[in-house]
Amino acid sequence: MDPRHLIQLAAILEHGSISQASRHLHLTQPTLTHNMQVLEVQSGGRLFERSRFGVRSTPLGDMLAREGRAIARRLQEAVEVTARQRSGLRSTVRLGTGPLVGAALLPGLAHELLRAQPSIHLTLQSDRPNVLVDQLVDGRHDLVVAPSWLDRPPRGIERFLLVEDDLGVFCGRAHRLAAGGVLTGGAAKGQPWLSLGTTSPFDQDVREMLEEAGVKTPRVEITVLGEAFMLLSTLARGAHLAVLPRFPMRLLLPHFPLVELSLAARPKQRNIHLWCRATLLEDPSFVAIKDAILQYAQHVRGAMSLEHPSGRRSSRGRVA
Repeated sequence: MDPRHLIQLAAILEHGSISQASRHLHLTQPTLTHNMQVLEVQSGGRLFERSRFGVRSTPLGDMLAREGRAIARRLQEAVEVTARQRSGLRSTVRLGTGPLVGAALLPGLAHELLRAQPSIHLTLQSDRPNVLVDQLVDGRHDLVVAPSWLDRPPRGIERFLLVEDDLGVFCGRAHRLAAGGVLTGGAAKGQPWLSLGTTSPFDQDVREMLEEAGVKTPRVEITVLGEAFMLLSTLARGAHLAVLPRFPMRLLLPHFPLVELSLAARPKQRNIHLWCRATLLEDPSFVAIKDAILQYAQHVRGAMSLEHPSGRRSSRGRVA
């Protein structure tokens, strides 16, 4: 197969039609149609079906388009590598992170990594954990900092415990429950909630924890996808409640007028892991970067424990 044909197939499925893909690829429609016919003969099946609404992929088309997207990414990475080489940077580390842990941990972590290894170049991307791990499997990241919901990592992926963490309930200081600092089923009745993500693999844990505290069927009014500042700024206005991971929130609380509410339920564990592609662990320089990230997280965790020995703040900012 011609790799260019796989890239072209990915563009057709992305744009939804041959005509739009031809403009994006700067190819004529007859040329693109001919290339897809060749690819269908080589692959032994239909790649997509045409309709008045555009093209619809077949399972075979989906698989080949995924390879086409991977090839396109590798080509783009080759262009970026040569550009960085000319500017004196030898290697890039592509790091994906969940939105809250990224906002809390990554500014300091990036500073430490660049201080220790000034020749590297970092690319940082924030998104939902399950999306990031899928992208890691696809080769779009080298490392991902995110909680784990899987019994074992996907094939070809290794993960390391970064921080032991659990969930808490947070609201703005102007919220009517903030002064009392306690969330009960009766007090939560009718209160609107914010959600960080939708159809999340962690949804069941959140529901179980709230049900144990007497909170039935919370009414989610706003869902924020892959963006920490928007969620925290909205939460700080004092109209909503939210279940969020406590480790990054403890780092972010000094920057936002937010409080944590106590509740009569056992916190659900949500440990944060460092995920990486197993093949990269054969490179000593990459192992050094991985170890530096783990050490930095432990340093931050230790500093937090010294500041607040019990590890939990009350709604008034005191250690509870």
